[in-house]
Amino acid sequence: MMILLCALLLIAVFPRISRAAELPSLKVLSTPTCPACVQMYRILDELNSQYSDKVKTEIINLLENKDIAKEFNVRYVPHLLFVDGDGKVVKEEVGHVSLDKVLAIFKDAGIDLE
Repeated sequence: MMILLCALLLIAVFPRISRAAELPSLKVLSTPTCPACVQMYRILDELNSQYSDKVKTEIINLLENKDIAKEFNVRYVPHLLFVDGDGKVVKEEVGHVSLDKVLAIFKDAGIDLE
Protein backbone atom coordinates (compact mmCIF):
# COMPACT_ATOMS: atom_id res chain seq x y z
CA MET A 1 0.00 0.00 0.00
CA MET A 2 2.82 2.41 0.89
CA ILE A 3 4.54 1.73 -2.43
CA LEU A 4 1.33 2.52 -4.29
CA LEU A 5 0.96 5.83 -2.45
CA CYS A 6 4.57 6.76 -3.24
CA ALA A 7 4.08 5.88 -6.89
CA LEU A 8 0.91 8.00 -7.11
CA LEU A 9 2.67 10.89 -5.40
CA LEU A 10 5.55 10.71 -7.88
CA ILE A 11 3.18 10.61 -10.82
CA ALA A 12 1.28 13.63 -9.50
CA VAL A 13 4.29 15.74 -8.52
CA PHE A 14 7.03 14.84 -11.02
CA PRO A 15 5.51 16.53 -14.10
CA ARG A 16 5.18 19.81 -12.21
CA ILE A 17 8.78 19.62 -11.00
CA SER A 18 10.18 18.82 -14.43
CA ARG A 19 8.14 21.53 -16.17
CA ALA A 20 9.08 24.15 -13.58
CA ALA A 21 12.75 23.57 -14.40
CA GLU A 22 12.22 24.27 -18.11
CA LEU A 23 13.36 27.48 -19.73
CA PRO A 24 10.83 29.71 -21.46
CA SER A 25 10.88 29.33 -25.22
CA LEU A 26 10.10 31.01 -28.49
CA LYS A 27 8.71 28.64 -31.10
CA VAL A 28 8.57 29.86 -34.68
CA LEU A 29 6.01 28.07 -36.82
CA SER A 30 7.19 28.62 -40.38
CA THR A 31 7.88 27.33 -43.85
CA PRO A 32 11.34 27.16 -45.45
CA THR A 33 10.45 29.43 -48.39
CA CYS A 34 8.84 32.26 -46.41
CA PRO A 35 11.00 35.44 -46.61
CA ALA A 36 9.69 36.84 -43.30
CA CYS A 37 10.47 33.47 -41.67
CA VAL A 38 14.07 33.62 -42.89
CA GLN A 39 14.35 37.10 -41.35
CA MET A 40 12.91 35.73 -38.11
CA TYR A 41 15.60 33.00 -38.07
CA ARG A 42 18.18 35.81 -37.81
CA ILE A 43 16.39 37.13 -34.72
CA LEU A 44 16.48 33.61 -33.27
CA ASP A 45 20.23 33.49 -33.90
CA GLU A 46 20.64 36.76 -31.99
CA LEU A 47 18.42 35.47 -29.18
CA ASN A 48 20.43 32.27 -28.97
CA SER A 49 23.77 34.06 -28.93
CA GLN A 50 22.75 36.55 -26.23
CA TYR A 51 20.24 34.66 -24.07
CA SER A 52 20.83 30.93 -24.57
CA ASP A 53 21.01 30.38 -20.81
CA LYS A 54 17.59 32.02 -20.29
CA VAL A 55 15.43 31.01 -23.26
CA LYS A 56 15.17 28.20 -25.80
CA THR A 57 14.22 28.64 -29.43
CA GLU A 58 12.67 26.22 -31.85
CA ILE A 59 11.79 26.36 -35.53
CA ILE A 60 8.85 24.18 -36.52
CA ASN A 61 8.43 23.50 -40.23
CA LEU A 62 4.69 23.51 -40.87
CA LEU A 63 5.05 21.61 -44.13
CA GLU A 64 6.23 18.68 -42.02
CA ASN A 65 3.95 19.37 -39.03
CA LYS A 66 0.52 20.15 -40.43
CA ASP A 67 -1.14 19.02 -37.20
CA ILE A 68 0.59 21.86 -35.34
CA ALA A 69 -0.62 24.36 -37.94
CA LYS A 70 -4.15 23.13 -37.40
CA GLU A 71 -3.81 23.10 -33.59
CA PHE A 72 -2.77 26.78 -33.50
CA ASN A 73 -5.02 27.84 -36.40
CA VAL A 74 -2.05 29.19 -38.36
CA ARG A 75 -3.10 31.28 -41.34
CA TYR A 76 0.09 33.28 -41.90
CA VAL A 77 3.76 32.64 -41.17
CA PRO A 78 5.87 33.17 -39.26
CA HIS A 79 3.55 32.41 -36.37
CA LEU A 80 5.35 32.92 -33.06
CA LEU A 81 4.53 31.11 -29.83
CA PHE A 82 5.92 32.60 -26.62
CA VAL A 83 5.95 29.81 -24.04
CA ASP A 84 6.65 30.12 -20.32
CA GLY A 85 8.69 27.68 -18.23
CA ASP A 86 5.57 25.62 -17.47
CA GLY A 87 4.91 25.01 -21.17
CA LYS A 88 1.96 27.42 -21.37
CA VAL A 89 1.67 29.63 -24.46
CA VAL A 90 1.53 33.14 -22.99
CA LYS A 91 1.43 35.09 -26.27
CA GLU A 92 1.07 34.50 -30.00
CA GLU A 93 2.30 36.89 -32.69
CA VAL A 94 2.16 36.75 -36.46
CA GLY A 95 4.91 38.11 -38.68
CA HIS A 96 8.49 39.17 -38.25
CA VAL A 97 9.27 40.95 -34.96
CA SER A 98 12.48 42.61 -33.80
CA LEU A 99 14.66 41.30 -31.00
CA ASP A 100 13.58 44.25 -28.84
CA LYS A 101 9.93 43.35 -29.37
CA VAL A 102 10.62 39.68 -28.54
CA LEU A 103 12.24 40.74 -25.26
CA ALA A 104 9.35 43.14 -24.53
CA ILE A 105 6.75 40.43 -25.15
CA PHE A 106 8.50 38.06 -22.77
CA LYS A 107 8.82 40.87 -20.20
CA ASP A 108 5.10 41.72 -20.50
CA ALA A 109 4.39 38.06 -19.78
CA GLY A 110 6.46 38.28 -16.59
CA ILE A 111 9.57 36.67 -18.08
CA ASP A 112 12.54 39.02 -17.88
CA LEU A 113 15.42 37.75 -20.02
CA GLU A 114 17.76 40.66 -19.39
